Amino acid sequence: MRAAAVFGVGLAAAAPIVTAGCGDNFSATFDSFPIALARAPMGGGMPGDGALIAMAVSPDAPTSPYRMLVGTGTPLTLLAGPPVTGKPATETAGFDVLDSAGAIADPTTAAVRARFRGVSVLRLPLQPVGEAGSTVDGILSADVMRRYSIDFRFGADPRAGETCLGATGLCTSMTFWTHLGPDLAFLEDAGYAVLRFNLAGGGETTADGDRTFLGERGPLVLPATRIVLRTCAVPRQFDPDPAITPIVACCNQQDAEAMKTGVDLALVLDTGLGPLVLSQAAWARIKARLDPAPVEATGGQLLVATWPDPIPATWSTIPKYALVDMETSGATDPGPCVELERSRRLEQVSFQVSQAESMQMPIAASVCTQPCDNDPREPDKAQNSAAYVELSGDIPVAVIGNDEPYLQGLRFDVRPEQPEVDGLIGAGALKRARVEIDYASAPQRALFSCESGVPRTECFAAARCPRLPDASYTHLCFGRPRHGFAPACPGC
Repeated sequence: MRAAAVFGVGLAAAAPIVTAGCGDNFSATFDSFPIALARAPMGGGMPGDGALIAMAVSPDAPTSPYRMLVGTGTPLTLLAGPPVTGKPATETAGFDVLDSAGAIADPTTAAVRARFRGVSVLRLPLQPVGEAGSTVDGILSADVMRRYSIDFRFGADPRAGETCLGATGLCTSMTFWTHLGPDLAFLEDAGYAVLRFNLAGGGETTADGDRTFLGERGPLVLPATRIVLRTCAVPRQFDPDPAITPIVACCNQQDAEAMKTGVDLALVLDTGLGPLVLSQAAWARIKARLDPAPVEATGGQLLVATWPDPIPATWSTIPKYALVDMETSGATDPGPCVELERSRRLEQVSFQVSQAESMQMPIAASVCTQPCDNDPREPDKAQNSAAYVELSGDIPVAVIGNDEPYLQGLRFDVRPEQPEVDGLIGAGALKRARVEIDYASAPQRALFSCESGVPRTECFAAARCPRLPDASYTHLCFGRPRHGFAPACPGC
């Protein structure tokens, strides 16, 4: 998303320094260099890197770093503390976030990448994350992150001399920015899959908030922080070349619904988890689509830092899933799997047009947009295609009970603004993707891309493809060279 620095320096030497704040006491200072992160185990005996972990220090103990989970799915920043005997109440605290590799090698010389002061926190017991023994002493949560635009890299290739802290040998980092400037049109042309969302959840809790200047406390009110993404699980294999994936006539919206593949889901993004976490009901729908049936390991557990007890879980994998933006309105939303298939069909048209234009050949009459993909109000023009990012490979999945209180609490938090939540997307399920979560724009947006050199069989990000009004216009879509207009198919 941004031009990455190839070397790191501490805050004292960085220029310019960015300072931002919100509220009476909160302040933050950061240098917008990448902050190297460690990874928790995936859990369930599964290979791969799990939740994101930063190294932090207290201003009162600058030589004693501690592990701090980075959790987009946790609504309030937490520090480890004893069990609460009465009514919980917030306090204000500060911490510095260090370059993790440097902090492990020598905390006295590690680069300080960000300083946070006046943060409202709760002190609560924190549990291991991923596997027993993988403990953390704090959680950097979405109440802080929601003030910024934050770039996460989950699987970058290591640069020369860089230490990557995870089982896969790939590098993980996060970078804080005050805002993201480019508009949607620029991001489309640059090839980013922009998924728009409105933060959900929040509200009054049973805990007490910070003291006022009069020394009084009111109820703790949490901001909206939940990111719910439209997901199509286990869609069919696809190649834009019609010789590999034949084009099938799609005459109307009923055909579009019948031809979709995959399972529509609503999932919460949480970098404080490793796997894809699904309800038993969602898993049953996915299994019905898979042949052969997936291998399942029963009797396992899901360990969540914010949950007091291990959650019984069945562990497995899925081959593919896609996160899909909503291009239509909420009133006419056909679901993420229908919109994914529409984007794929329109990509096949772009493939044929750009191929013919590159060879300076006339475009065949058969190269046209299917009737089900055209605008009902202007049937001679295609609809815009929805942006999406597709992840493939052995995607780790933890399946938990439909009535599991952990899942029910999450569902309760996002009602009624969001659909019924089917589970969560952990950092380990994002494989070689990269995302900048732009909390600072309205509406908020997540900019997905894939690490350089990663093949489509592992990660593919498709920007929104705006339709062309006529043959005098061109556009950049699906990673193809700039290409022109394709007419609507004459009908079925």
